[in-house]
Amino acid sequence: MDEKKTKKADEGNSNALKRLFQTYRAEFKKIVWPSRETLIKHTVTVVAISLIFGAYIALTDGAFGVLFGWFVSLVY
Repeated sequence: MDEKKTKKADEGNSNALKRLFQTYRAEFKKIVWPSRETLIKHTVTVVAISLIFGAYIALTDGAFGVLFGWFVSLVY
């Protein structure tokens, strides 16, 4: 009796797994991948903006570091 339940449970798990992969496959077919040109444009944009913000943060950090050092030298 336990063997029948185990076999039935295994079949149920197998069917569930099969349905899961069918769902994944159907969803992957809906994906629209960007063209090479679009991908390059977006990549260049992200890199450029990252460099600009990185430079801004570095300059701001340096300026605050100099100001803080100046302030500390006044106090001590």
